[in-house]
Amino acid sequence: IVLLAYLGCVEGLELTPRFQHTMEIVNGELCVFGGKSNSTGTNLSDFLLDYRCVDVTTPIEQRRPNWKMQSSASRFAMPPLAQQSSVYDRGNHIIVPYGGQTPNTFSKANHLTVYCSQFQAWGASNILDGVPRRYLHTAVVQESSGDMIVFGGASDSTTNNQEGARWLNVNRMVLDKDRHVAHMRALGRPVQGNVTVGSFNTDDGDPTPDAIISIIQHASVLINDTQMVVLGGSLNKHKEAVAVDLPFSTVYVYDIDKLTWRSQPCTGDIPLSRSVFASSLYKNFIYIHAGVNTSDWSTYFDDLYELDTIKWRWRKMPTPDAPIPRYAHQMKTLGHYLIITHGFLENQTGDANIYFYDLTKQAFVSQYSPRGISNKELDVAWLVKATPATNGIMSVGYILVLLIFLIAMVYLAKEA
Repeated sequence: IVLLAYLGCVEGLELTPRFQHTMEIVNGELCVFGGKSNSTGTNLSDFLLDYRCVDVTTPIEQRRPNWKMQSSASRFAMPPLAQQSSVYDRGNHIIVPYGGQTPNTFSKANHLTVYCSQFQAWGASNILDGVPRRYLHTAVVQESSGDMIVFGGASDSTTNNQEGARWLNVNRMVLDKDRHVAHMRALGRPVQGNVTVGSFNTDDGDPTPDAIISIIQHASVLINDTQMVVLGGSLNKHKEAVAVDLPFSTVYVYDIDKLTWRSQPCTGDIPLSRSVFASSLYKNFIYIHAGVNTSDWSTYFDDLYELDTIKWRWRKMPTPDAPIPRYAHQMKTLGHYLIITHGFLENQTGDANIYFYDLTKQAFVSQYSPRGISNKELDVAWLVKATPATNGIMSVGYILVLLIFLIAMVYLAKEA
């Protein structure tokens, strides 16, 4: 029992259906955390406090995948969040959740809580978090600089901040000082003398285009590690007091090195306007899936579109055996698969299945296979392979943990 607790995993569990969660591919596992099950409230009981993973180095069935819960990374070890963003900084092997709704009994911490994939545990980081919390925003990470680029979103009573505030500009948080400084110098730009991990600044380049000022519930996808493509989302028309979903006939591209915006017209099969959809990148193609029309919250989508970012042309993809319409779900690219989890359905929280869209077959398939997917994509290239020597070291570690536990029990017995 002690060893199982130390390993911190309980396998064969069905993942609680959820929405407003985030998802990352880490250490050869597809990991889901945060979100809510059925409630839209902000009591602690409304938030899901489990960190669950499924092994993507082996085949996975669509129905009843073999989820495991990492006990060491669940319950109160992880922050209770919903509608947050997250990025995975491969350089430091950390998942950085940002913003999101938080329980109304929680006070805001002054440091971000991050997940360290090396130790498979959450912990308070040295990343300062001194700005007001937001949600309904997006965040991407630039691998070359280690900077997290945050755009859009809102702050209100559910984030313990001012009511109805909107975020207008592009913000940048430094996750790795050394990479940030080296990248700025390579660009020939001055480096602020007081820059540190957690530095959070507003970019001083082009102003945000009028068409997307105060945007929420959109998607941002980073291509070529420099171009952030902003798609869809909604704006509030205050006079009419209604939300308006933006058209996909134009997307907005922000160069995060040159600090410039441009509007990019698109052609082809233009998707219907929507928000709270899922997005992901494969080669030079951006994919968007499902979503909802937020002007009435009654028009749900189950379609899949591809945007060629060279020709800037949309294409509606064939979707045989597609999952039912949903929004507030997640989609990630792994090899030639688009992997989709959860979301809010027409009258309930999403199901516990994992859906796999095979881009080579252009169809949803009932099983995923890791064949042909690189170790880098699986995020296992950096892991130390098990050898008799490393197994021996781990065994010694387990024995030491057991001895410490036994000594503690003896001590407590004497004290009693």
